Amino acid sequence: MMRKNNIPIIYYHSIAPSKKTKWFREYLTLELKYFEEHLKYFKKNGYKHIFLKDLVNGGRDPDSHRGDKRHQNEKSYRDDRNVCLTFDDGYLDNFIYVYPLLKKYKAKATIFINPVFADKRSIVRKTLEDHWNNRASLNEINNWGFLSWDEMRLMEQSGFVDIQSHTLTHTKYFVSDKIIGFHHPGTDCLYYIGNENPERLPNYIEDEEFEKLLPYGYPVFEEKSSIVAKKVVIKQSFSDSVIQLLKNYNWNSGYDFNKLFETIKPLYDEAKRTNSIIECVETEDEYKKRVYFELKVSKETIEKELNKKVEICCWPHGDNNEFAHKTALEIGYKATMQGNQENKIDKTDITRIPPRIGLSKSKNSVFLTNLKTHYKIKTAERKFPYHSFNKLYNKLRYGIDIE
Repeated sequence: MMRKNNIPIIYYHSIAPSKKTKWFREYLTLELKYFEEHLKYFKKNGYKHIFLKDLVNGGRDPDSHRGDKRHQNEKSYRDDRNVCLTFDDGYLDNFIYVYPLLKKYKAKATIFINPVFADKRSIVRKTLEDHWNNRASLNEINNWGFLSWDEMRLMEQSGFVDIQSHTLTHTKYFVSDKIIGFHHPGTDCLYYIGNENPERLPNYIEDEEFEKLLPYGYPVFEEKSSIVAKKVVIKQSFSDSVIQLLKNYNWNSGYDFNKLFETIKPLYDEAKRTNSIIECVETEDEYKKRVYFELKVSKETIEKELNKKVEICCWPHGDNNEFAHKTALEIGYKATMQGNQENKIDKTDITRIPPRIGLSKSKNSVFLTNLKTHYKIKTAERKFPYHSFNKLYNKLRYGIDIE
């Protein structure tokens, strides 16, 4: 059913009036006015907002029996204009800004969260609605972080938001002894620092000390998403030696990977020769147990905190494999996102949710943004001539054939 109807599934991350320039992931933020333009587009063009779980369940209640009702709803989905909005990571701004706009435009959204990032405090922050009603200034509601369980409960109870799983940790691990960088001011250090300091994750965006939890010069190795990674542990003695060699580097002069690597190359080459970089490598059994834990604990935690069923898993970074997908189904998820496995998946498999599309702004122009939105939505719906043009574009530019 999901593949026949070509229902656009949209993904976002952070939504705010402006980007937080000191956040090393500010690129994840779409400015609020452009998000509202997207909502206006859907309203103007008569779209009905549905949860992703509705798509997975064929338009029926998750506990209802299969039969004529499912086929009737499938016909309804074909006849109606539908759209699924999704948000990844569970940022606080999804409550402050997105939630009030969902209510304003009678829209729905699925938010994929990672329990380790959830704000553990019993707290409900002020939102855009408080600003509209003169209870708070825009500056007062301009907070950054992650959703609390209390805020998620409020959104769930409203009927405008559905919370689902984005796995437990949303992290990456080192997978080899290949150095790809060095910790330096302003770098994206979320994973290798967060792995060692999980208690700091819910507040890392505004945590000025987070970047300083590791010394500059710390070697960063090739990494992959935790869902597909065979984790490699680096010897602390090697990392300490690299940091010591780079202690006098002037970080204010700019980051130059090649220069830094040349400085430590003799040490690195000798350590490679003597196999003294890697402490240990995760076994196949350890990997499988860890992925099982990631999926099971995420599902159980969300279900316990929100008193609901968790049916969908969205893979961080889109990275997954057949083992992870089958494990999710065994645990009790009904479906997972295709992610980066798109070309390796049976297109008739209803436990795999088709790829999502990202809606963004275009050249800081509302007019161009609306044109881009229309093109992307109609392409996703496989409408002529948008879909045909997109097929030709991908063939000429990338040499790939799309359906």
